[in-house]
Amino acid sequence: MSGGFRDTFTKDDQKDELLGYDDTAFYYFISSVLITIAVPMTLSMLYDIVWPGKAEQEKSFPKKTRSGSVYRYCQTSEMVDKTVVQRRSARRCTGGMACSFLGKVFLLAFMWGSFFLMVGQMGQEKEIRKFDPFVILDVSPLASQPDIKKAYRKLSLIWHPDKNPDDPLAQSRFIQITKAYNALTDEVARRNYEKYGNPDGPQTTKVGIGLPRFLLEKENHLMILGAFFFLLLFIVPMTFICYYQRTKNYAENGVMIETMQLLVSFVNEGTRVKNCPELLAVSAESRAMPRRPSDNTDMKPVAQAVVEHKKHQFQDPIVLRNQFLIWAHMQRLHHLMTPELLEDCNQLLKHSLKITQAMVEIACMREYFFTAKSMIEFRRCLVQALDVKASELLQIPHFNDDVLKHCARGKNAASSLAGYLAKDPDQRKGLSEMEANQIADIEAFCTHVSDVEMKAVCAVEDEPEIVVGDVATVTCQLLRRNLKENEAAGPVHAPFFPEAKFEEWWLFLVEGSPNTRIICSERLRDPERLVEAKLRFQVSRPGKHSLVLHALCDSYAGLDQKVELNFMAYQEHEVKREIFVHPEDVDLDQQPTLFQQFMGELGREEESEEEEEEGDKKRAKVKREAQALSGEGGDKADSDSEGEKDEKKEGRDDSASSDSSSDSD
Repeated sequence: MSGGFRDTFTKDDQKDELLGYDDTAFYYFISSVLITIAVPMTLSMLYDIVWPGKAEQEKSFPKKTRSGSVYRYCQTSEMVDKTVVQRRSARRCTGGMACSFLGKVFLLAFMWGSFFLMVGQMGQEKEIRKFDPFVILDVSPLASQPDIKKAYRKLSLIWHPDKNPDDPLAQSRFIQITKAYNALTDEVARRNYEKYGNPDGPQTTKVGIGLPRFLLEKENHLMILGAFFFLLLFIVPMTFICYYQRTKNYAENGVMIETMQLLVSFVNEGTRVKNCPELLAVSAESRAMPRRPSDNTDMKPVAQAVVEHKKHQFQDPIVLRNQFLIWAHMQRLHHLMTPELLEDCNQLLKHSLKITQAMVEIACMREYFFTAKSMIEFRRCLVQALDVKASELLQIPHFNDDVLKHCARGKNAASSLAGYLAKDPDQRKGLSEMEANQIADIEAFCTHVSDVEMKAVCAVEDEPEIVVGDVATVTCQLLRRNLKENEAAGPVHAPFFPEAKFEEWWLFLVEGSPNTRIICSERLRDPERLVEAKLRFQVSRPGKHSLVLHALCDSYAGLDQKVELNFMAYQEHEVKREIFVHPEDVDLDQQPTLFQQFMGELGREEESEEEEEEGDKKRAKVKREAQALSGEGGDKADSDSEGEKDEKKEGRDDSASSDSSSDSD
């Protein structure tokens, strides 16, 4: 409603404001924007007040998967206590959360205050009346034509645009005065006014942006222009620059680019688990952690107790400190750490998931199977707090070195986690000296750990044989037999890891010994009871193939699975393949496509034109031949008649000559 007719139609006693700019559309526009933003923010804040930290809890400890399966959580006492502590910490209000909450409160208060102010302004607007030329010209309905002309001249001299070059509303006002004058003096304009309420006749609805009145005021032009350039030339570029500065240092997988460059340089075919703590400690995320003056004193007992399986290469203090913290975590020396060092260790462990994943991806990219396997072993050592080559049974709650010795002797001995889980509860060793709650924890652990059955088949889809050049598909199925229908694997039993860790599996399809090159790999994060994955690769050579499919768990040691895949690849000429085509497909292939139909229409038009041209040419040729034949026949007839005439003439001449000769005789 720019240029406005609205103020002209209001019950305003001040005539100078009759044609003022209309702010009603602006009030409606701002109110709509404010209510659209304020209502969701208010509901979100009320949700956080009534259920504090619930959103974070649902993120870390979800109840159901996307497919509707219920997560099954570990019921050991350590994991239950850990879950309770983490949920309490999610509900705990920190300084940053308090500042954020207060900022939201002030923002919502401002938005709701502005909204009610806009509503109040809309309530003060006066009722719209129809177009009244007598009010515009300030004359009575009984005024004569000279009085109307006099009022028109007076107002036109005051509001003429040439006399008000700096007033953007003068032109609109002058147009209103002219229309009012025409409505009272011109017959056509008067009929339109009486019939449609406007001297111009029926009007169409126009939609525009509701802008406030002050944008058209001359004294505000400089301020508005300055604000526009400040927003366009400073705020917008600085926003993009700040966003770029925050994201330019990180790769797509969330790891810092500097760390990725370092891993690409140091991860090679000979990298093993003992090299990984130093790689994690030298990462950019690790070196960005702050140092404390008390670190030297606090680290002495930790450094003395830690057993390094590889001599360190880097001498930077922060790298050495973090490397010792990683070794101490893997050797379960948390009791020697101060609260500050324990916090630093947990921070390192939170970074470790993304960094170890980057290590595995680099090894897969270079087709180093043993390197990728070592990276996954290091990852689960961090999750379970296991030292290099430590016993798998230490993942079981309440197990220590004494219990391990008892489990390794006598009947029903077990040295691996899979072997221990496969035994019946009454045959499991090491429980004789434990209390009832400890035995319950062990039983809860054994029922929670995934009992995986793996099946794999290698074939070419829709083909009985495999030929060189085919894309073979390895279909792998992982069945968690410890889960029931509509159940999903919850967070793993990891009491020493600071976060809830969900189980992941890495599939590696490698060539058989002695070459162990990775052909293809796949990362599985699906927690469902039955998980299926397909790995595809191209068969490059004929003959017998012996492949091995490895399934490595990144959260538990001792659950890895493997399946050998043997198949014969034939040459193309050795196998006769019949291609079966369905009759409906044949009929469909015979139907012209849209492009062919379109080109066929053009072709038929061109053919018809060519046929018409050829027909015209043939008719012209026949006509010419007919004319030629008719011409030759006429000439021949003329020559025959002339010959007959000559013969007759010659006959007459002969007779005449004979008569003359007889006379002479």
